[in-house]
Amino acid sequence: MSQPNQAELPKGVRESKAFQRLEKNLTIDLLWIWVLKLLKESPKYAYELKQEIQNRFGFSPATVTNYTILYLLEREGIVTKTELRNEHERIDRKYYEITEFGEQLMEEANLYLNNTMKKLFPDK
Repeated sequence: MSQPNQAELPKGVRESKAFQRLEKNLTIDLLWIWVLKLLKESPKYAYELKQEIQNRFGFSPATVTNYTILYLLEREGIVTKTELRNEHERIDRKYYEITEFGEQLMEEANLYLNNTMKKLFPDK
C-alpha cells in the first residue's frame, strides 16, 4: 500500500475524520497482515518488526499492540516462536516465523483485498 503524497490530495482530506479512520483501519487495525508480510521474508523478533513497519510502511504501532498481535497470531497457529537463550539459559530473543497456515492466510488475504479493490475502484 503506497501512501499518497499530500500534494496529490485536496486540502483537508488527510485531516478529515473519515480519512483518518481509513488509515487506522488499514494499518493498526490490520497490523497482523503487515507483520505476516515481513515474516514471509524471514523470522524476526518483535522490536525488529516494529522498526521495519515504521521504516518500510510509514506507520508506527504501539509496542504493546505489536506484542499482542504476535501473541494472538501464535495462539492461532499463524506464527511460531523460537526462543534463543544465552550461556546462562536466559532468553535473549524470541523470533517469530510464519507457519504454513499463515502463508495460506496471506494468500486468502491477498485475494480478498484484490477483489475488494476491484469492487471499490473498478477503473484502476
